[in-house]
Amino acid sequence: MRPVVGFPHPTLPPFTLPHGPKHQPAKKSETLTIATVNDDFSDSKTRLKALDKVTDVMLVQEAKRTHIRKLMGKASGVHQDRSSEDRAGSAVVWDRKDARATRRGFALASAKGEGILNRWVTWVDLKVGDKKVRMVSVHRPPGYASKLWPQFDRNLRAFIKQTRAAKLPLVIGMDANTEKYGRFARSAGMKWHAPKGPTHGDKVIDGFIASPGIKFEHVHRLRRGPSDHNPVVADITLR
Repeated sequence: MRPVVGFPHPTLPPFTLPHGPKHQPAKKSETLTIATVNDDFSDSKTRLKALDKVTDVMLVQEAKRTHIRKLMGKASGVHQDRSSEDRAGSAVVWDRKDARATRRGFALASAKGEGILNRWVTWVDLKVGDKKVRMVSVHRPPGYASKLWPQFDRNLRAFIKQTRAAKLPLVIGMDANTEKYGRFARSAGMKWHAPKGPTHGDKVIDGFIASPGIKFEHVHRLRRGPSDHNPVVADITLR
């Protein structure tokens, strides 16, 4: 603009940057292929070695006859306590190139009774890229020992509450021994993920309980193999 005689030069407002939050790069998500596997303790046969080739994490039940660490070798991380049959029953296995364990432990799910050994919540905290997730394997008592269900559900609910209070994403692989465990999952603020087809006999009793923020895709059964249960596999995304 040209100045006009007799008038002051026009002034321009000072240059300012727009207000608002600075741009943050999008956080990277991490994807894993996981399986929950009832490996059937009634014999020494196992298909964990074969399943390891197509999964990143396996959440295993009825593993007391399988020395998983010896079977899998150094490429896999294994959380299995073989000091007693009841503790050896549930285990968590992960591929070390995809995840790193930061913590691990056990919590009592239900005490022995009704012909059933102690059942344990077997858990591992895994670091996957810059994400963390708590992976759990647990085995709810069968129907003939349903008197143990209230104790099991109470202890699992307390474990879920503790984990959520620590703000950790949570995935639980399990043989629920009922088709109605989605009700429990919802009451605990979680989601139940299971395939459409049966996983034991004509019932869908194997699946995952997970935090709502974890994305599940391609939840499906594999053939049973030597077990009387179908392994259930899913792709999950940690966001």
